[in-house]
Amino acid sequence: MPPIFPQPFNGAPLRSGFSIAVSESKAGQFIRIGLSAAAQELYFGGVLKIESDGLVLELSDVPKDNHLMKVELAGADDPQALPITGGIKGSLSVKLMPWCQIAAGKRSAAELQVVSATAGKSVSLKLPEWARPALVKIGQGKPIMEI
Repeated sequence: MPPIFPQPFNGAPLRSGFSIAVSESKAGQFIRIGLSAAAQELYFGGVLKIESDGLVLELSDVPKDNHLMKVELAGADDPQALPITGGIKGSLSVKLMPWCQIAAGKRSAAELQVVSATAGKSVSLKLPEWARPALVKIGQGKPIMEI
């Protein structure tokens, strides 16, 4: 019988470092997008500073890309930038109003898959089903005479 050479275990697959969760407070339900320190280093070239950095999030209701959320680095003074909050071990988060109908209650953090990235600038993430904006139907929002 030939010898067997065991191989080392490489551990769990690498994580994206981005997460999404739903929480509740006395003021109501909110969505939290989390960003680990490792993801900040990898995608934005360094740890972000709460005082001077912000994030711009972009969603689409177009059928071909409503499953994506673009996260772009911006200055804290950018009018579209959302303020970031510090967390443990260098992580950051952004609290947001829900952009779609979400069932009452909390949802524990789920990892967001990175679809594409532009070094030091932006990252496109795949949203879970419950967080995707509703699709715009043909003619929705237009007077019936314009269809």
